[in-house]
Amino acid sequence: MCESTAYSSDGSLLMEDILFIKIDGNNIHMTDILNQKKSIKGHIQEIDLDKHGIYIKIEE
Repeated sequence: MCESTAYSSDGSLLMEDILFIKIDGNNIHMTDILNQKKSIKGHIQEIDLDKHGIYIKIEE
């Protein structure tokens, strides 16, 4: 499978096994393989397709 893992820009784990991401303005909505959902306010800084990593700059 091709799940991804989301990390904050400082490398902290945010969510594993992500199958779906939706961007809505500054909100990033993620859904994992168990259909658990998480929303984060921020923007994607980098996506590493080789390592399945998504790096998010979180807004506070």
